[in-house]
Amino acid sequence: MKKVLAMILALAVLMTGCGGLDFEGYFAAWKSLLGGSAITPYEAMEYERPDMGRIREALDEAIQEADGEDGQAILEAVYRFYDEYDWFYTCAALANIRYSGDLTDSYWSEEHSWCMENSVQVDEALENLYYALAKSPARQQLEEDFFGLDFFDSYEGENQWDAAFTSLLEEEAGLQNQYYTLSQQALEGQYGTLDYYDAYGQEMAQLLVDLIRVRQTQAEYWGYDRYDQFANDYYYYRDYTPEQAVAYLEGIGRELKSLYQKTYEENLWDMAYGASPERETMAYLRTVTENMGGKAAEAFDLLEQAGLYDISYGENKYNSSFSVYLYSYQEPFIFMNPTLSQYDKLTLAHEFGHFCCDYVSYGSYAGVDVLEIFSQGMEYLSLCYGEDTEDLTQVKMADSLSIYVEQAAFASFEQRMYGLEGEGLSVEGLCSLYEDIAEEFGFDAPGYDRREFVDITHFYTNPMYILSYVVSNDAAMQLYALELETPGAGRELWEAHLATEEVYFLEFLESAGLESPFEEGRIEKVKALFQKTLFGE
Repeated sequence: MKKVLAMILALAVLMTGCGGLDFEGYFAAWKSLLGGSAITPYEAMEYERPDMGRIREALDEAIQEADGEDGQAILEAVYRFYDEYDWFYTCAALANIRYSGDLTDSYWSEEHSWCMENSVQVDEALENLYYALAKSPARQQLEEDFFGLDFFDSYEGENQWDAAFTSLLEEEAGLQNQYYTLSQQALEGQYGTLDYYDAYGQEMAQLLVDLIRVRQTQAEYWGYDRYDQFANDYYYYRDYTPEQAVAYLEGIGRELKSLYQKTYEENLWDMAYGASPERETMAYLRTVTENMGGKAAEAFDLLEQAGLYDISYGENKYNSSFSVYLYSYQEPFIFMNPTLSQYDKLTLAHEFGHFCCDYVSYGSYAGVDVLEIFSQGMEYLSLCYGEDTEDLTQVKMADSLSIYVEQAAFASFEQRMYGLEGEGLSVEGLCSLYEDIAEEFGFDAPGYDRREFVDITHFYTNPMYILSYVVSNDAAMQLYALELETPGAGRELWEAHLATEEVYFLEFLESAGLESPFEEGRIEKVKALFQKTLFGE
């Protein structure tokens, strides 16, 4: 089953060809953005709780129009629904940003929870709309002139997104809200200490057990044996097999484990801990984008001009970084809780890579594996266009090696945890599995605790995402190698594909002239590069 992910569809259809239908009225505001005259500063963006009644009314109107043969009337009704859909997710993003900025703020906690819980109904509405359009007498015209050929093939037959599946999604959203509540409570503890894990580790681990159970039930509902297989198809469009992924991850553990351990033995991370206040971190990215020019410089101007970032330190901030797209304003936003260290420069560069993709494409809907190439690629390119980056380059190469090993370990853990059954699917089962993974991949650094997996946000909020970091890092390193070999070549390739619409990872690599990470001998090449750049071997 290959279905289009609901959260990205509203913008996806706006970016396809218009054919002979008249879209001038709908695109008027959008065209003003293209002309650069409709920038909205972040501080001027006002939140209001979305009106679910308006969303339902817009859906009913669009479904009613779908029974007719007037393609223009149908699309106008669809646009009105999209406006409501986009506004919901814009407000949801604003609530997420502001709640993440202060987890102790009860107002934003409530609004964030409300948006998460109601997002299930909003996505269900979009599914219902597409099933109705698939039955429309104007289906062929809609596909030929706007949606694209065969768009509605996945929406033929019975709509399986019914009350039972909605209930499962709402249960998952409720558990995710519990995770955010626990994250707020955990602010009272000293992160990463034994007391921290004793106080919060058990409850967070049990929450993950509950999430695995409900996600497994979702997969079974759609006829899958395991959730990881379901997620790969339903959310990530991965065009490589689970067997390829498993073999790749095992190869990383086998080939790179000893080098990973050596980075700690030789203290290669020490330079990452030097101080870098917010102003210095921002200045680093400013210099990088000025030297890169092109779309990177344009995007940074927007970032600064509209204040589309929060990279200040906060004790009560969510311990993470992310980039989101504010659909109704057609502007991206970067959130970061910095460590106030040199590593923040790489983190900001990473999120700015996502920012650039959204800036160029007005909300990218490329596949996750593909998008991570541009964010990680921006980290590498920043080393070539920043100033005084020698020490940071060593930090990044050590970080790159850790991405391979640590994220491969987390991806392996995630794949295997969805295979736990019966008594094995328990807190103790997860802890035991993590111990096995830690030994397999060489996690013997000081501070190791068998409950450390509760610190991995993606297990709770973005299941099966982590694999994207591993495979995309390989492609991003190829951009870096190209830039080092021929200055400007890596940057040009990066910018040329920023607006890609490709959802499939391997197909994108082929179109961009990059090597697949699954090619025989690829891991050995990567190992040789790390030996040379980190250890002079």
